[in-house]
Amino acid sequence: MADGTRSKASSERLEDAIAKLTTSQLAMNSKIDDLLHRMSQLEANQQQPQSPSSSFAGHMSPSQSPFHRMKLDVPRFDSSDPTGWTFKITQFFEFHATPDHERLTIASFYMEGPVLAWF
Repeated sequence: MADGTRSKASSERLEDAIAKLTTSQLAMNSKIDDLLHRMSQLEANQQQPQSPSSSFAGHMSPSQSPFHRMKLDVPRFDSSDPTGWTFKITQFFEFHATPDHERLTIASFYMEGPVLAWF
């Protein structure tokens, strides 16, 4: 009878272990499904076109433009042609969709000579 009791106890332990494994596997499958769903959402979001952020209506934003990585040269401002330089730096800022609050700081990098004393 002791052998029957041991056999029954072993069977119960085996059934408990199988039940725990099944529960763990279900939980893991649920987590994997959740991760796959999140990855699908991220992929879908990356494939959707971004809304234009340029101030020009109907134009693509620099991040969408095929020329985004184009290097634009901005001439140094030495106070000799303020109108021309202002036009060029404004075009530069528009192309790069530079926020207004950053423009003065960036423009100061392109100034030289006596004009720097104004700042």
